[in-house]
Amino acid sequence: MISTRRTFLQKTALLTAALPLARNSLTAASAAPAPAPASTPTGVLREVLFSPGNITEKKNCYDRFEPLKKPAQNPVLKAEMPWEKSGVAWGSVLRSQVDGKFKFFYSTDFPGAQAGAVLVDNSMQGRNHCVVCYAESDDGLVWRRPAVNQFFQNEFPGNNIVLTWAAYYNDSPSVIEDLHESDPQRRYKLMMFHLDPQNADLTGCALFVSPDGLRWTFTGTVLPSQDASSLWQDRRSGHYYAFLKDRQGNHRSRMLAHSADFRTWSEPQWIFTPDHGDHAGTNFYNQSAFTLCGRSLGFLNLYDLTTQTTWVELIESGDNLNWQRMPSRPHLLQPGPPGSYDSGGAYVGLAEPILVGDEFRYYYYASADRHDAADTGGNAAQRPALAYATFRKNRLVGQQTEHDGAFATLPIVCPGGRLFLNFVCAGEVTVAIKRPGYGGEYLGYTAAECMPVTGDSLRCEIRWKNQPDLSALQGKNIRIKISGRNLIAYSASFER
Repeated sequence: MISTRRTFLQKTALLTAALPLARNSLTAASAAPAPAPASTPTGVLREVLFSPGNITEKKNCYDRFEPLKKPAQNPVLKAEMPWEKSGVAWGSVLRSQVDGKFKFFYSTDFPGAQAGAVLVDNSMQGRNHCVVCYAESDDGLVWRRPAVNQFFQNEFPGNNIVLTWAAYYNDSPSVIEDLHESDPQRRYKLMMFHLDPQNADLTGCALFVSPDGLRWTFTGTVLPSQDASSLWQDRRSGHYYAFLKDRQGNHRSRMLAHSADFRTWSEPQWIFTPDHGDHAGTNFYNQSAFTLCGRSLGFLNLYDLTTQTTWVELIESGDNLNWQRMPSRPHLLQPGPPGSYDSGGAYVGLAEPILVGDEFRYYYYASADRHDAADTGGNAAQRPALAYATFRKNRLVGQQTEHDGAFATLPIVCPGGRLFLNFVCAGEVTVAIKRPGYGGEYLGYTAAECMPVTGDSLRCEIRWKNQPDLSALQGKNIRIKISGRNLIAYSASFER
């Protein structure tokens, strides 16, 4: 049976006669408070990331960034099914905190003309059925497509389609597993751009909920946006953040709306628009967010219209509302060489990096076609696919000294405990605990009293000659000062 707009509305109870159109539009919310302290592994009191926004003084010291590495087995999921004609595109890979499975929600489409068509960017949309599919894996490398059989069973028996909605265009389904949610029927949440052929009030980023990620119900809320959007929940506070897209002039730019309950949302505000360092072809295409060592970071997708290339930059925020690009704007994930699976574009994944052992995996959307393929002709033999890139645990951004150098962090409230350092250095590294402002080093925690360390360690304990731990400084404002010759330092952790 072909799923139509009417059957979709009936099956998922999208709208009822009592649902006012006002619910479909944006409602105001007060500003979200700063995130609560991060939930950290057992024994960890606090982590500090040495990202640019966390650093004050520097001497012979520079920001350090680690480009993501692409494993040889990429891509890990390619289009193989008749309902995946356009490839395996935008999606979210998450690892369930409940059952441990890797879960992938992605968009694709197949031929099946609907009423009318419209121009979106540089291609006509409305000629295909847009669907959201689900795949799962035990290890994140070998994937299977469960036979969900909810839609298009006659055309595609045993398919893994979990959501369909008649539209000119559905795009970038972004999914979270929400363990803050008390209602089990709303455990999973999804945001998807929808371009409605009949009701303009339903065009934008539509929000859905689900008990299992397989059966989705439209909430009635639509956020104002163009395509290429993503949803993020800060697990520390439980608050939700919708990264939206619109144009500022001719530039694709990024907006942010936020919510404490997934029902009432703030009005969108700009967070990324072109500045003096950009040019007429700079576009901010999409982005994602995550936390690392207590710091909010994200990956920002840039699309250069003049060269038709895309790459991924690192961004950070101290409050989840105000976001900054890194000063040097490094490219951490770039397209591959001509003819490779991602030679046309390395686009952000819509979920957080996943820690597996001592390595983070970041799943992304890989395209062999450039963005202008709709006009110039694409590579039919290589359709968009799922790929991933890696970085070592907490080693994405940090500080690097040249010769003898040092840096210090912003003031923090000392949680006490023992101090551990994630670093690489062939020489000696010393750590001092300083007072904020013009204050010097705390007695007992000076660089001269520190027992030097060396080597390559994800977790090396720092000790001082006459202090067993930092309990004497618990509750005090401190700065961590790290010194070393040709040192690379990424993060510190306070542990029991």
